[in-house]
Formats: sequence, structure tokens, C-alpha cells
Amino acid sequence: MPGKYILAVDDSLVNRKILSKIISGEYSVIEAENGEMAIEILRRQYSEIVAIILDIVMPVMDGYLVLERVADDERFKNIPIIIATEKSDNESEIKALRLGAWDFVSKPYNGEIIKFRIKNAIERSQLYTLQQLRYLAEFDELTGIYNKNKFYKSTREMLLANPGADFVLIRFDVDRFQLINSFFGTQEGDRLLKYIAKMLSGYVSDKQPSAYGRIEADVFCLCFPSSYMADIETSMSKIRDLVASYNLNYDIVPSCGIYYITDRGMPIEIMYDRATLAAKRCKGNYVNFYAVYDGSMSAQIVREQEITNEMSSALATGQFQIYLQPKYHIASNLPVGAEALVRWFHPQKGLIPPGDFVPVFERNGFIPKLDYYVWEEVCRLLRKWADEGRELYPISVNISRVDLYNPRLAEMVIELTEKYDLPSELLNLELTESAYTDNPVAMSETMAKLQSKGFTIMMDDFGSGYSSLNILKDISVDVLKIDMRFLSKTKIPGRGENIIASVVRMAKWLHIPVIAEGVETKDQVEFLRSIGCEYVQGFYFAKPMPVEAYADLVEKNGGLSQPVGASFEFNGSQMCISDNRLEELFADMLQPVAIYEFENDKVEAVRVNTPFFELLGYDDGSITGGTPLDLIDPKYHDSIIDTFRRVAETREEEECEYLRRTSDGKSKWLRIRLKYISKIGARCILVGVLTDITIQRELDMDSMRLNGEMGKEDK
Repeated sequence: MPGKYILAVDDSLVNRKILSKIISGEYSVIEAENGEMAIEILRRQYSEIVAIILDIVMPVMDGYLVLERVADDERFKNIPIIIATEKSDNESEIKALRLGAWDFVSKPYNGEIIKFRIKNAIERSQLYTLQQLRYLAEFDELTGIYNKNKFYKSTREMLLANPGADFVLIRFDVDRFQLINSFFGTQEGDRLLKYIAKMLSGYVSDKQPSAYGRIEADVFCLCFPSSYMADIETSMSKIRDLVASYNLNYDIVPSCGIYYITDRGMPIEIMYDRATLAAKRCKGNYVNFYAVYDGSMSAQIVREQEITNEMSSALATGQFQIYLQPKYHIASNLPVGAEALVRWFHPQKGLIPPGDFVPVFERNGFIPKLDYYVWEEVCRLLRKWADEGRELYPISVNISRVDLYNPRLAEMVIELTEKYDLPSELLNLELTESAYTDNPVAMSETMAKLQSKGFTIMMDDFGSGYSSLNILKDISVDVLKIDMRFLSKTKIPGRGENIIASVVRMAKWLHIPVIAEGVETKDQVEFLRSIGCEYVQGFYFAKPMPVEAYADLVEKNGGLSQPVGASFEFNGSQMCISDNRLEELFADMLQPVAIYEFENDKVEAVRVNTPFFELLGYDDGSITGGTPLDLIDPKYHDSIIDTFRRVAETREEEECEYLRRTSDGKSKWLRIRLKYISKIGARCILVGVLTDITIQRELDMDSMRLNGEMGKEDK
């Protein structure tokens, strides 16, 4: 009987033949003389075998080991195993049952009994398989909660059974869940998913009626009466806190989309889609981690689909055009190159703003094709101008975070400049700071390859992320770009300006040029000029313009100013101290040296050398907190401030003496010689060289006391 085989495993040929004769009318028998042969047969024909009659005592591999091997293989778990024994032994039966045996028969075989037990075992197996199939059809195998289909069905039944109640559907997933699998392994990721399932069960336990399930991957959904969402912020914060409470050294943040069900006749699938649209609105936003669906989101998805449908033909027919936005040298008001941007001119719809199509292309994976098109168009343009005998200046192009996942990115850029016979310094490359946080390894490797070939790397939107200083420490960036929008919507007056000024100062210390973009007002220009920012880009100077307009601008200005980063040198008149002078002050000099900022009669120590610490202590308060004046005897405050003020005004060297406490509470007499270095806005940069004159002062005072005592004796 094909398809219904019994596997008889026994080292006795006689026993196998007797068994075969008993059941031959209903089943076909496959014989195995030991356990090893049985396992080989199972691996080949497990889908055809409906039961196994297994002897325990056999050579090569006994029955117990066969039971273990069967239990270890998921393919065999539903095949019933009946143990054939010659004598009853409770201990042996318990061991066999523990290893997975289904039933027992005695030797010599009783035909009626063995056929009955085989039939029962097979029926139990079929029932178990049917139940398992039903379970898998309704429940998620990993988490044990409803799967997508069962959740949709259960939600539909719940809505029909409660016509008088209003319901809300919440869809959420875990931000960057794939990183958890990458950092901690898939087993840890699975444990997190099981934890979320258990958390959902507890969350809705007091919200009845309710339904919840795992839709796919790390996506979960739940539905319950909206009356439980009277305070939406509290309700959603509880979900976030429950997810975040999972004990893992990783910041677990959900993105939640909320849809209030208004049309009960709508398919649950569409309700879920609407909640998904809302979730996309807040994806990656730690603070605003949830969003409520509104009608504009559906209109947006329609627009995005139209863009997706037309993007390939638009690229093929040249609807995308290059625009150039000049970058200016703030001192000369002359351009220093440009940034290439892209505009979409649709034959029917006209201009489609980049904000409408670029995010869509990033999501659907089309952005690398568009980026490469822009890179090649810029190379083609530079080659054309070179052939026309024009003087060439750099144009920067954007590299998106998606591009960084291409292992051939560096090679593609290098091949383009070689194809058009262009020096690499003419094609500058702009990468956003967020691209580093998404894929730091890929960015570091790609930048290193490109910089080794002479390309200039610009870090766009510097300061917008949470890891700016790490990026500056770890990556060899050639130019920083900061956005003037950083100044907007600040609750603390002046905080944004001070941060930008500090970034410019820090970049100068590192010899990294800074470009401020988004510059739109004269006040912003004056502010940037006052803090020593050399380069700007924005509507105040020029909007993005067609290629021909940019060429006319360059010709009108008689060429460009010095390109950003080209032979870029720093000196005292620009910002602060050159590398050679820093080396002299902080490495070669044996005297204590400090660099100070002075503004509005306030003194701040911004850097000191090792002899300074050796003199005053490594936990000196002028560096670890407060100001230098806090540690100086108040009698000398006025003279100190007067000295700083004179040096700032006259730019001549001055010195003064004062009494100061050290970090261990002792007092020292110091002489400071101050010298003017540069000015950043209203702040003066001064360098001070300190001399310990404590012994000299003590000798002077001893001498004065001695002279006083001798004078008394003369009288």
C-alpha cells in the first residue's frame, strides 16, 4: 500500500518477518536490522512512514539512541514510535517514554493487539498534526500570540459583536530592530519579541474586549475600545515604557501608529495600513514616538505612488536637471564653488520639489540611481567647462546614506573622475552626519578610500545628531557644514549662537574649514563673520540656480575666490594659534601656559599645558569648573581684570602679580605675562605664561620683617 509504510526496526529477522505478515494487509513494511539503518531510512523516506515499531536491544545503535536521534530532528517529531519488548520492565518503559516513545507491545506479537495499537498511534499522530496545523494557521509560532490572519479575523468578529463601542487600532514596531539582531544575535532578538508578546497580553488584560497579534518580524498590532485611550499620551507612554523595560543594554524605542476606527465596514487590512502610515510619520523620533492617522496621510501615499510609478521614465527622459547653489567666502563676498542639487521638471505637473520626491526615493531604493546621475552630470559639466578653457572650481555632490551600503561606492566615484579625466579635488563629496550613525563602518572605509585618492569629504548637517563629537574624533573630515536652522526655536536666548561659535572655534583648532548653510539674513552674516566663520551658503547670497546662471555668475565675478579647503591655512589674524605655536606652547615650553578667552570682563581658561597642572594641580578649579578669578585673592581681582582689558585693547604684552590658591588648598604667588592672540566676535583669545614667584615673595617678606626688627633695635 504505497504511502503507508511501517518501519520495523529489529535485529531479529524472524521478528521482522512475523510483524510484516501480521500487518501486511493494511500496511507495507520497511525493515531495518539496527538503529543506524533505521535513521538512514527515515532521512530518505520520513514523509511516507506512518509509524515505527522499535526494538530496544540491538547492535550498532540501540533503540534508546534511535529515540534520541528522532527527537532531535523536527522532520520526525510526528511519527509515532511503538516499543517492542520481550518482558515488562518499569524502569526501561519510563526511560523510553521520557525519550519520546508513544506506546508499547509485547513479544511474541499478538496480531489483534499490535494492529489496534498501531491504528491508535497513527490516529493520535494525525490528530496532533491537524491540531498543529490549525495552531500554525492562527498563532505565531515564535511568540504564541495571534498571527496576522487570526488577528484580522478576531478584530472583525470583535467589532461585529460590539456595535455600540468605539475602537482604536494601534500598530507598532521597534526602531532599528535589525541592529539588535546584529549586535546581540537573533536569539536575543527572538527573546525580545517574546517579551513584547507577553507585555501586550498584560497591557490589554484590563481592556476588554481586545485583540492583539504579531503581524510580521517586529511588527505588532492591538485593538481595544478607544475609551481606554482617554489620555493618549499616558497610554502610549506606558507602551513605550513597557517595551523599554526589557533588560538589554540598548535603547529600545517603539514607533506607534494609531487609527481610530470610524468605518466598521472597512477591511481590517486597510485599518492596519492607515495605522502604518501614521507610524511612518514618527519613525526614528525618540520624543514624538507615536502619531495619529489623519486623512492627509492617504493623500500622501497616493502622491508617493505616483512618484514611484514615474521615476524611472523621468530619469530616462531627462526630467531631472542639475541646479547649482554657490558657496561664498564671507570676507570677499566671492563664490568659492557650488553644491549640486537636483530639480524634477515634470512635463505635465511642472516643478516637483525635492522634498516631495527625495524621501520617497530613499525609501524605495531609487536614490542611488538618481545620485549617480547627478554625479555623472557634474563630471560631464566640469569636463565641458575644461574643454572650453574655463577656470575650474570644485562642485560638491551629495552621497545619501543608502549609497553607503554599496560596497563599490568608492570605486564608482573614482571611475567617474577617471572617465571624464578630472582631478579628484574638483568633485567634493557631502555626506550627512546621520549616515555615519546609520553605518559607521561603511562610511569610515569609504571615506578613507576616497580621501586617499584626493577627494574632499564634507560632513553635512554637523551637530544635528547625537554623536557629533564622536564623529569628529573618529573620522577624518575635511570640511564641516553647519545649518543655521540650529539657531531657530531655541528656548534659551543665545544658546544656539554660543554653540555655533564653539563649533567654529573647535573646528579651527582642528584646522577644519566650516561652511554655514541656510544663511538667509544680514544679521546671520554679521554673526558668522564675528565668530570667524569663513564660508557661507544660503538664500542671502544666492538661491540654487540653473547651470548657465552659475556660469554667468562666475564670469561676472571674474573667477572665484579660493576654494574651500584648498591650501587652507590658519594664523592669528584668522582665528587662533597655528600648529607650530601650539607645539611650542604645549610641548616644548617648560613654563606653565594657559589660553584664555576674555569678554565683558569675564575670564575663562580654555586650554592649559602639563606644567600648568604640575604647578597648580590636575584638579585645578579654573579648568574643572568656575573661573580663574574664583581661586585668586579678591584683593587682586581688579588688577587682574585691568591687565586682561589692557592687553585686549592695546594688543601689547602686559604682566601682573597675584596670590592664588592651588587645588590642594595652598597659596602661591604667581606672575602672569599676557599676550594677545586673536579675536572671535567680541571674545579675545589671550595666552598667559605663569611664573611661580612664591619663594621670592616669601624672601621679600622675611627681609621686610627682618629690617623692621633691626630698626626697632636701633631705637
